[in-house]
Amino acid sequence: MKEEANLKEEAKKISIKDGSYYSVMDGAGLRYITPYALSLGASNNLIGLLATLPPLLGNFLKLVFNRIYQRNSRKKTVVFWASMQALFWIPMILTGFLYFVFNLSVLYSSILLVISYSGIMISGALSSPAWSSWMQDVVQKERGKYFSKRSRVNGFVALSTMFIAGFILDYFKNGQVFYGFLILFSIAAIGRCISVSYLKKQYEPKFEFEEKSYFSFFRFLKKMASNNFGRFVIFVSLISFSVAIASPFFSVYMIKELHFSYVAFTIITMSSSISTLIFLPLWGKWSDRFGNVIVFRLCAIFISAVPLLWFVSAFLNLKFIFLMIFLFLVEAFSGFVWAGFNLSTSNFIYDAVTRQKLALCLTYFSFINSAGSLIGATLGGILSNAQNFTLLGTSAILSLFLVSGVLRFIPSIIVGIKLKEVKKVEIPEFHLMQINLRKV
Repeated sequence: MKEEANLKEEAKKISIKDGSYYSVMDGAGLRYITPYALSLGASNNLIGLLATLPPLLGNFLKLVFNRIYQRNSRKKTVVFWASMQALFWIPMILTGFLYFVFNLSVLYSSILLVISYSGIMISGALSSPAWSSWMQDVVQKERGKYFSKRSRVNGFVALSTMFIAGFILDYFKNGQVFYGFLILFSIAAIGRCISVSYLKKQYEPKFEFEEKSYFSFFRFLKKMASNNFGRFVIFVSLISFSVAIASPFFSVYMIKELHFSYVAFTIITMSSSISTLIFLPLWGKWSDRFGNVIVFRLCAIFISAVPLLWFVSAFLNLKFIFLMIFLFLVEAFSGFVWAGFNLSTSNFIYDAVTRQKLALCLTYFSFINSAGSLIGATLGGILSNAQNFTLLGTSAILSLFLVSGVLRFIPSIIVGIKLKEVKKVEIPEFHLMQINLRKV
């Protein structure tokens, strides 16, 4: 028993190292997919599709392969798909090579880009249920504290990598941007390879799936509205739908409409990551003390304000430097609230679902959530190209920010209030006041 406890402690340390090198891939690769797509001549519709279709395909395939994974080692599953994720950076680089060197058309380049990026995202998606189940067994106490620490370390690595990557791209921006992306994506692939080497060293607690724990996706859908976890899935998926209407287009807005350089784009984007690093420990303590539900309900309300602040920025008539400062602060606020939302929703799943059902429930949750994102991004892509779509005399993309901000409030009002905490927590004073007022 003591030996296993020591193995789990060592596994927690190794997981942070694995996550750090994954974050190298994130900072040098995943964070720059939209700028890469724009350099290949991608349209707004493709940007929206790129942000949502690959995750949906990955989560759909999780449904297909779910029963197979339950009979295999979680560690072997994660290592295999993480290795595949590293390999898929090769066709991603090849796409740019064909476009920039051999003048491949935008149409074919876009198709190859979607296929390559889908391979990366599908590989990540297919490893996630097994990884989450694995980590649930490794981290059994103070999950908020541990995962906030892990996310903070990983975020610092991603932030540092992204900062350097922005300068690399800016150096090659004058007609040689492909060489910049070649360096970035090579670093991304190497980072993931090193991550895999740490995954191979990490201890996996014994686990045998009990067949009686299985239930079909259709059964899950049928009962979704009548149970706490099902309502949680609906809540998060509605948030994802409303967020995806605008989220793929913040980068498009900065690069196409505001004409920001890659360095300026990186600085604005980094502010969210910096804020996340600062506030993750605080959110981790709050979620452990007061529960996850109260944290993600509060954060969901504040998330609604983010695109509205982007929309307001167009009416302030600020000079370039002041506009950058304003957007930097907006994204810092975004990082603060998203840190709490992402951490608390992830921890809620660990707390709400039993060990046997975690991978299955996470698969169903991910598929429904990504379907919401795809619908939202598709709608956003259509509206961003609609000539007559304008609100308050602004551009189509700014109008999307307004629509997204308003729609983000709705899930918190309709579904969020019905969610219940699943662990014993301390009730905050302001929440006790609300309960007493209801009694009066």
